[in-house]
Amino acid sequence: MPAMAALVVKKADDVTNITYDVLTPSSGDNSPAVWRQDTGASVAIPLGMRALLAMKALWNGPKTARRTVIDYKRPYPVLNTATGRYESIDSVVIHVEVTAPQGMPPAEINEGVYQGLNCCGALLTRQSAAAGFGPQ
Repeated sequence: MPAMAALVVKKADDVTNITYDVLTPSSGDNSPAVWRQDTGASVAIPLGMRALLAMKALWNGPKTARRTVIDYKRPYPVLNTATGRYESIDSVVIHVEVTAPQGMPPAEINEGVYQGLNCCGALLTRQSAAAGFGPQ
C-alpha cells in the first residue's frame, strides 16, 4: 500500500510544478485520501474554493476486482466587489474510475493501469478535454 504524500504535478504550461498538499490519508476501504492545492494558492482564496483531489479504493460487488475512484474539482472563485467576498462561479470536475480484476497477473494489472492513466494524461487527451472536443 502506497504511503500518503504531497503530490507535485505540472501546471498547464508543462514546466511549472504545483503542489497538492495532504489533507488526510485514507483510513481504509471506501475512505478517501484527500489533497488540496494550498501551496502557492492566494491566501485570499477561501479554503473551500481551492482545487481538491480525493481518491478512494474499494472492492467491487462480488469482490473480484478492486475499484479506485478519483475525483478532482477546481472551482473558479471570483471576487464579488459588492460584498468583498469570493464566490465560486463554476468548477472543472474530473472523475476517473479504475477497475482492476484481481484474477489478472499483477504485471498485467500494472501495465493496464499505468498505460491507461498515462493515456488520460497525454498531451492530445489533455488538449481535447480542455477544448471540450475530441480530436478530429
